[in-house]
Amino acid sequence: MEFKLGQKVQYKRISRKIEIDMQYWTPKDFKEGEEKHLNRRESIELDKKRTGYIMGRRKLVFGTYFGVEVEEGTEIEPGAEWVKIIWQAKGYAYSVAYTMGKTNYVLEEDLNKGN
Repeated sequence: MEFKLGQKVQYKRISRKIEIDMQYWTPKDFKEGEEKHLNRRESIELDKKRTGYIMGRRKLVFGTYFGVEVEEGTEIEPGAEWVKIIWQAKGYAYSVAYTMGKTNYVLEEDLNKGN
C-alpha cells in the first residue's frame, strides 16, 4: 500500500539508526571469503500508538557487509589487504511527522491509516 504525502497514519514501531562506536576490523579478523555483517538500524516498539502525517519516503541503509580485498599492483604496498564494503542492504521507510519538528522513520508494514 502506498501512502500519500500528508496522509494521517498511526504507528507503534519505528526504525532508528544505530550509533556505531567506530568499530574496526582488520584483515586478520576475516577467514578466506568471509563477510561480516554490521546492522545499521534497529526496530523500536513504542509504549503507545502515535499519530502522525506522512512527509515522504526515504531510502535507508539497514545493514553493511564487509570483506577483505587484496590490492594488486599498487605502488604503495603491493599485495596489501584492505577491509572494504562489499554491499549494503537498503530499503525504504516513510518519514512521519508526529509533532512540530519531530519525525520518525517507519516501515510501510508498521503503518495504519489514521482516523
